[in-house]
Amino acid sequence: MKKWFFSDNGEVTGPLGLKESNDLIAKNPDLYAWHPSYTHWVPVSCINEFESTITPPPPPIEIPSDLIDDLIGEEKELITTLERIDKTIKTTSDSLYEIDTDLDNFGQIAHNLTEEVRVVVKTIEEQYASLQKNLANVIKTDYS
Repeated sequence: MKKWFFSDNGEVTGPLGLKESNDLIAKNPDLYAWHPSYTHWVPVSCINEFESTITPPPPPIEIPSDLIDDLIGEEKELITTLERIDKTIKTTSDSLYEIDTDLDNFGQIAHNLTEEVRVVVKTIEEQYASLQKNLANVIKTDYS
């Protein structure tokens, strides 16, 4: 005959036979059981040898309709807020894309303007050099 040991929050009872074990389990279905063939303590509800009389939990109480209505109202408010946040995120994302595109365009424009400014500055420098040469020739002619 198999003998069982039981643990109830660290208090060990046993060894007990099957009938005594079932009587103990009926009084306290939250026990853990052990037998020398086991490697560790096991909840009695997981051992097929014991009679398990599990009492189903009582059904939940009915939720008052005004509480349900309040929760539905809050849910609708949250949905509205989330929709507003989604729109804001989309608008911000679209704006950032436009800004990024504009920055790319402005970068190209600045590059082009830089090249144009270089050409104009080079032309002005060439004209200045030419004017200096002409002025030097005029001064040379007047003093000769």
